[in-house]
Formats: sequence, structure tokens, C-alpha cells
Amino acid sequence: MGAKRVFSETRMFNYHRRMKIASGILWVFGIAIFLSLFISFLALRNSDIPGIVFFRNIMANITSNIADSTLLGIAYTSLIGGLFFIFMPMEVLFGRFLGAGHQFITVLFLYLAGLSAAYTANYFIGLKFARISKKLISPRKFYALKGKINKYGGIAIYFFNALPLPSQILAAILGVFKYNKTRFYVFFLLGQLTKCVAISLGVYYFL
Repeated sequence: MGAKRVFSETRMFNYHRRMKIASGILWVFGIAIFLSLFISFLALRNSDIPGIVFFRNIMANITSNIADSTLLGIAYTSLIGGLFFIFMPMEVLFGRFLGAGHQFITVLFLYLAGLSAAYTANYFIGLKFARISKKLISPRKFYALKGKINKYGGIAIYFFNALPLPSQILAAILGVFKYNKTRFYVFFLLGQLTKCVAISLGVYYFL
């Protein structure tokens, strides 16, 4: 029989270390591939390569639907503009969609559905970077911040979504600190509903 292992009460363990390392490598590799494809597309966007033409047609379809304020354009706007790394004047575009003659309920449903999908992506991207964040700041500061976010997160989520503030970035930050997803969706939707109703009242009564 081998020697009996003696464990210290203060020793930390890293379970599934190899799996975590492999997951991290795949995540970085995936980001590198995405960036490479995006840069290649920008460099070859005017070429006649079938794949480039296909993506160029998709981009043209997206931009034309957004510019024409179609129902599909609403879905595109909320889904793409809701991502934290893409800037779009969301409040202005929402007002434009209402001014195009669409029913408020239809616009609201498509807008919130797209935003919900985008903010879910933001949250889970942040979740993937949680391990990196723990290495960039000390564990004491990390968990102190997490405690404050858990305490005041609901208020912050509501006001960041009810006002023209960078709520997309906040969603990613909440993912880093593994904020309760149910509370996140509740305050996110309440905030967005408040803002959408306010914008609709402005459009219908002042424009």
C-alpha cells in the first residue's frame, strides 16, 4: 500500500484542472478564429469569392431592413445592437420603428425578444471571463465586489436599462460575477419596458 496522503485544512484544490485548461484554450481559439474571419472579410469584402459574396449579401439585407424600419429590421437591431461590443443608437432606432407605423405591441415584442437573446449572450460571455477576472484582481477584492453587486445589482440593472446607459456592458459584468439570472432578467425587462413606454409616449404625443 502507498503512503497515506496528509491534507492541510488550508490547502486549495483545483478540480477538473485539465478540462478547465482545455475549455480555456478552445475559447481563446474560437475567438481567434472569429477575429481572423472578420478581418479577412473586411480585407476581401469587395472580392467575388462565393463565401464573401454570401456574407456581403447578408450584411446588405441586414442594413437595408434596419434602414427601412421593417419588422425584420427591428429584430436585427435589437439582436445585434444588444451585444456589448457593438454600438447602435438603440433608443433612436426604437423611436424610428414606432414612427414607421408598426403596432406598439409588435415592435415591443420583437425588440425585447432580440435584446433578451443579446443580453443572454453578453451575460454568458462575461461568465466565460470570470476565471480571468479572478486572476486580474485579488480574491478579496473580487468577492467584495461580488457582494456589492449582489446587494445593489437589482437597482443598477433597472436604471441602466431604463436610462440611456451602457446596460449591455453591465450584463457582461454581471456574468463575470455570476449574478442571479432570474433577478437579472426581471430587472432588465422592467427597465427596458419603462424606457420603451417613455419613448413611445414621446413619439405618439410629440412627433
